[in-house]
Amino acid sequence: MAKVSLTKLNKIKSLEPIECILGEETILVVQYLPIEKKLAIIQNIIEQAGNNEEGFYNIVKLTVFYTIEMLRAYTNISFTEKQLEDPQKLYDIIVLNKIWDTIKQSIPEDEVNYIWENTRALAREITDYNHSALGIIKLLANDYNNTSFNIEEITSKLSNKENLELVSNIINQLA
Repeated sequence: MAKVSLTKLNKIKSLEPIECILGEETILVVQYLPIEKKLAIIQNIIEQAGNNEEGFYNIVKLTVFYTIEMLRAYTNISFTEKQLEDPQKLYDIIVLNKIWDTIKQSIPEDEVNYIWENTRALAREITDYNHSALGIIKLLANDYNNTSFNIEEITSKLSNKENLELVSNIINQLA
């Protein structure tokens, strides 16, 4: 079998943005982002959505940050720092004004789905890890390392009769 050089197949270098009319504004919508930028978008969404105390991601927060990050990456729409300080309010403005619905139609479906599906998959993987034995052990180790056991301080506090009675009462109630 004869080998074919990639350079002979490499015809498209990039895709030009398309125009999307939103109200009276013309918005430029990128048609393809390099994988490096897609990975950065996914990472930004995950970091901003944050892992809650129970160790899983809230799908609503993922949706909010996904929508904002997609608009920032794929369009020439800009947001002020003040708007970005309250992402839930910004998301509501975007939804109420049908900005995302309109822009989403102009982004290739493969691009939209790739980022959303991989964001959700990464959130699931992190959640699964957090609930695995290894994740729990790591969490306990971090908690232990962040806890300082000052024996002299503990001894001093327990030598106080009121503190000792309080500890005794708590233990009795737990038993």
